[in-house]
Amino acid sequence: MARVQVDPELLRIEKVVQLKPVSKTVKGGRKRRFSSLVVVGDGNGHVGVGMGKSASVPDAIRKGSESAQKHLIEVPLVNTTIPHMTIGRTGSARVMVKPASPGTGVIAGPAARAVLEAVGVKDVLTKAMGSDNTINNVYAVLDGLRQMQRATDVAKRRGVELNHLAIPAKLKDATLYEPRQPEIIDYPSETEEKPNRQSQRPEGNRRGARPAQNGRGGRTPRQR
Repeated sequence: MARVQVDPELLRIEKVVQLKPVSKTVKGGRKRRFSSLVVVGDGNGHVGVGMGKSASVPDAIRKGSESAQKHLIEVPLVNTTIPHMTIGRTGSARVMVKPASPGTGVIAGPAARAVLEAVGVKDVLTKAMGSDNTINNVYAVLDGLRQMQRATDVAKRRGVELNHLAIPAKLKDATLYEPRQPEIIDYPSETEEKPNRQSQRPEGNRRGARPAQNGRGGRTPRQR
C-alpha cells in the first residue's frame, strides 16, 4: 500500500507506545539515550508508526512523531470496524485482526490498541500469537492493516460486479468504501475574555467590605 500525505494538523491522535532508555558502549564509556515508539493517526483511516532516539525524552518523542507522519498508510474502514480478517506478521510476532459487530469495542492488548484507536476502529477483535515484543506486535498490526482491501477494488480487479462477490450482503454497498473526511474538533480559545465577577457585584454589597466604625474598622477601642 502506497504512503499517503495528510495535513499534520489533522493528526490529532498521538500515542507513545514505548519509551525506554538505551545505552551504547564506546571507547570513552557508555552513551545513554532514550528510544521511543510513537503512533499517530487522524481517527479516520490514516495511521503511521515511527521510532525516535535522542539524549532527551522530548526529542526522542518528537523524532518518533515526525517519523510516523512520514510513513502514513490509508486503511479502508466499514462504519466502525474493518472489512475482513487478516493476520499481520513481523518477525516472530503474528497478530490476528478480525471485524466485530457494533458495540463490541476494541478487544486488544496495549500495542494493538494504540494502532487501532489511532486509525479510528471502534469495534474489532485481535489475538496476538507468537512473540510478545511490543515493537514487533505494533508493526504486525500495521502489516495486517496494510492487507485490508475494499470490495470495490477487488471487484474491479476481477472484472466482475460488486454484487457477484462472495461477501456478506451488508458489504456490497459501494458507499461504505467512500473516503471519509477527517473530524475537526474545535477547542475553545484560551484568549476568550472571561466575565469579570467583581464587576457584576453591587458596589454596596462586596464581600469583605465593611463600613469602618470608630476609626478602627468597627472594633471597640480598648479601655485602659
